[in-house]
Amino acid sequence: MRGAIALLALPAVLFSNDTLMTLGAGGLVPAKSSAISIESEDLEISARLIKVKYVFRNHTASAIEGIVAFPLPAINGGDVEHVPMSIPSKDPVNFVDFRITAGGKAIQPNVAAKAFAKDRDITERLRGLRIPVSVIDKGLGAAIQRVPASERKRLQDEELIVCEDHGCWATWESRVRFWWRQHFPAGATVAIEHTYRPVVGGAYIVYGNDGAETIKPYCGGADALAQIAAQKKAHPPKDLDDIALYENRIQYILTTANNWSGPIRKFRLSVVTESPDDIVASCAPGLQRVAPGRYEAFRTGFRPEKELDVLILTRRR
Repeated sequence: MRGAIALLALPAVLFSNDTLMTLGAGGLVPAKSSAISIESEDLEISARLIKVKYVFRNHTASAIEGIVAFPLPAINGGDVEHVPMSIPSKDPVNFVDFRITAGGKAIQPNVAAKAFAKDRDITERLRGLRIPVSVIDKGLGAAIQRVPASERKRLQDEELIVCEDHGCWATWESRVRFWWRQHFPAGATVAIEHTYRPVVGGAYIVYGNDGAETIKPYCGGADALAQIAAQKKAHPPKDLDDIALYENRIQYILTTANNWSGPIRKFRLSVVTESPDDIVASCAPGLQRVAPGRYEAFRTGFRPEKELDVLILTRRR
């Protein structure tokens, strides 16, 4: 996802030989933060849940009321129609089950859901036609069919929808942003936590593939290749085309932390797997296995220069 975090509810679905799309999400984005820094960020990543614990500090002598946002990744209707995706939630707006607390109390954020066609805002037009803004709304196709034929033809002529024998689908892009007003006490800290379920991508590695090309973008080397080989040896196949390991590709948008004042004073990354036999690869500096099924890295004065990509290889989808 771009921004801070940024698509059908199809958990644990195998799409033949196709690759599942990955959508990256990340941290919180301030509207203005020249006086507020991140004292600490504790980030825990797994294929099922992302947990982020922040401590923010207001360095001024006055309390600050600021708008903080959490943008979800944009979703293109063409991708929904043609690219396999595994969406964590059935909610067409909060499709990652985003949750937020501040000072231990739950926050009910505002939500802004819009539709764009080539950066042209078509939200109000769709609402006027009673068409859902979200391209993953299960009622979208039926809503389009209820539109008068003349208006439906206009939508087709403008290439906002495509109608085929099996029905109509949208070509626009859905953009969702959660936001709320956050109080930052004068000269003090505030703890904010948020969780969401990642949109995990990936395909799989068959027994006839050593996995080298799969792990290369994640800085996987000889150790990861040896682990893949050991997994194959421990579970012999009937055929070289049999699936040896499933890929779980997860992206977290780290660079939004640079919207706050200064670097992250203390940053801890944890990657958690469901089995101690799962294989983890990531270019995150210093990421080391600290326990069966757990990897950690710790940085101080951390100013992210790129996003975080994590690969988890497992025998189970």
